[in-house]
Amino acid sequence: MSEDMVQRVTSHIKEHDRLIEIFAMEIEETREGFARVSMEVGKDHLNAAGLCHGAALFALADVAFALAVNCYGKMALAIEASMNYFRPVRPGERVIAVCTELYQGRRTGTYLCKLTNDQEKDVSVFKATAFRIDQEPVKLQAGK
Repeated sequence: MSEDMVQRVTSHIKEHDRLIEIFAMEIEETREGFARVSMEVGKDHLNAAGLCHGAALFALADVAFALAVNCYGKMALAIEASMNYFRPVRPGERVIAVCTELYQGRRTGTYLCKLTNDQEKDVSVFKATAFRIDQEPVKLQAGK
C-alpha cells in the first residue's frame, strides 16, 4: 500500500475519531501494521482515585490499534479486545501506546499494543483482533 494511503487513513481517523481530540491524544507515527500514539494524563482522564481511568488507557490503545490496522487501506473493525493493567498512571505522566501487528491474514489481523509511561515502565498491554471488509475506511465513513 502506498504512503499516500497511510496518510489519508491517518488524517481521516484523526478528523473523525472524536476521542483523539477529547483526550488530547497525539498521533506520533503510523504505517501499515504499526502506530504510536501518546497522551499526557490530565484532570479529565482521572478516576475517583485520582489516577488515570482504565477506560482512558483503553481508548488510547484502541486508537493506536485503529490506526495500525486500517493503514492497509481496507476498513477493519474490532471483533475482540482485552487489556491488562500493570501499574497506575498519575496526573502529568505521559503514556505512549505502541501498536504492532502479530498476525495478518486475508480477513483478520491480531495486534498487540504496549503502553508505557514517560519513565519507559510498562503500564498495560492491549490485544485486539480485527475483521477486514472490502471497503476503504474513507469511503465507508463517507457512505460512498
